[in-house]
Amino acid sequence: MKIKPPFGHAPEDICDLEHVKYRFDYGSQNLVMLEGYVVNSYEELVHLASRDCYKDRKFLEVVLLPVIEGG
Repeated sequence: MKIKPPFGHAPEDICDLEHVKYRFDYGSQNLVMLEGYVVNSYEELVHLASRDCYKDRKFLEVVLLPVIEGG
């Protein structure tokens, strides 16, 4: 299964699920979303991606949103 960033990113940004472990920052700086679900770790991403509703999909879309702090 491959992970692709949202529309507008280069095709070379598509990567295997295994490579996402090191590619995304799951810390407090980014909000990682897979198909509309917030994920907090690589393990959670793999668990969500392994659900039956995604098993026949070739690609899953990941969105990275920066966390903006302030008041």
